[in-house]
Amino acid sequence: MPVCSAVPLELTAAERHRLKKMAYGHKTPHQARQRATIVLLAARGRSNARIAAEIHLHMDTARR
Repeated sequence: MPVCSAVPLELTAAERHRLKKMAYGHKTPHQARQRATIVLLAARGRSNARIAAEIHLHMDTARR
């Protein structure tokens, strides 16, 4: 099975700041924290497989 890379993302400084607050916020719902973390890692150019491994998710979740 080929390794799919995450969609390349360009985030503005404001978007990155907001996503970091969501990813590390203690009051942010769990699902929103996971999604914010996935987007931040995808913006760094990580592959879907590596994102899934780093945050302990199924690859289909990281790909979506």
